[in-house]
Amino acid sequence: MAAQTAKTNLSLNDIAEALGLSKATVSWVLSGKGDSRRISPATQKRVKEFAAKHNYQPNMLARSLSIGRSKTIGLLISSLSDPFYSSIAKAVVSQAEKQGYTVMIATSESDCKREASLVSTFSYRKVDGIIVTPTEGADWVDSFTNAGGRLVFADRAVPGSDIPSVVVDNEQSSYRLVSNLIEKGCRKIAMFTTAHNLVNMKARQAGYVRALEDAGIPVDTRLIRDVTSVYNQKMVEDELDDLLRLVPDLDGFFFTTHVLVLPTYVHFTNRGIMPQGGAGWACFHSLPGFEILLPNMSIARMSIEQVGARAVDLLLENIENGTDARGTTVTINCEMKLH
Repeated sequence: MAAQTAKTNLSLNDIAEALGLSKATVSWVLSGKGDSRRISPATQKRVKEFAAKHNYQPNMLARSLSIGRSKTIGLLISSLSDPFYSSIAKAVVSQAEKQGYTVMIATSESDCKREASLVSTFSYRKVDGIIVTPTEGADWVDSFTNAGGRLVFADRAVPGSDIPSVVVDNEQSSYRLVSNLIEKGCRKIAMFTTAHNLVNMKARQAGYVRALEDAGIPVDTRLIRDVTSVYNQKMVEDELDDLLRLVPDLDGFFFTTHVLVLPTYVHFTNRGIMPQGGAGWACFHSLPGFEILLPNMSIARMSIEQVGARAVDLLLENIENGTDARGTTVTINCEMKLH
């Protein structure tokens, strides 16, 4: 008799028939409910050993239909090339996996149309919920949530929206950074920013302005520079050159984002303007190497791990328990390194 070819798509029915058990018994054992269903240890052992020997793979689609969940969440971030967002992704994946969830990751590249399209893709893939670092537009939110979609914002929120959000203390940390520069004697402090319409960038500018006003220093709009593309070196250089031309005696820099620091450092170094280890500089968040290149720069470090983990917790509380967290904003304090 020819040897029987092993099935590669073994089903619960196949296991049940081979072992002379009911399909329900096999299902309970393989889903970890053997003890609660009072199935004998010997029977559980037989089922598990048979499933392992024949490389049984559960039908995840059938399982998701039976429990009403796919055990998958979507993560939509602005970019993976920025270490900040890749670190958020790492934190989200780690926290989700601890609770038995898989994460699908996509990037919007800060394009609101692409963001809306990817949200639709996640919905089509039947994810249980989505964590998003939203773009300025984000006009898809109401239609998504009205259709029953579960959503949490991370890093920044959308003005006027009551979607649960996990953010950092943008305004207060910026205020402390700029106030520290003022205490060190700086009076003409440039603010270098990008994507100024995003709610987190607005909050950081508000902290900058409040620190100046509290110190009795007039706000000079010539010192506030918005770089449209932080990855366009020439654009950064043009803004810096114009700034130095108009205010040659500026004595401080506040960067609303870490990605503007290195282009500035490179341009100044190329022009023979030495940053003096970052003395008189302050930055929101950090990159590896800042401590070596700019050891005297003050930094508000964002706790990326806490942002990612708390966003997952908020989303899963909704998915697992139906907890309505609308209107909830979790604010995480930055770690301040002041010089």
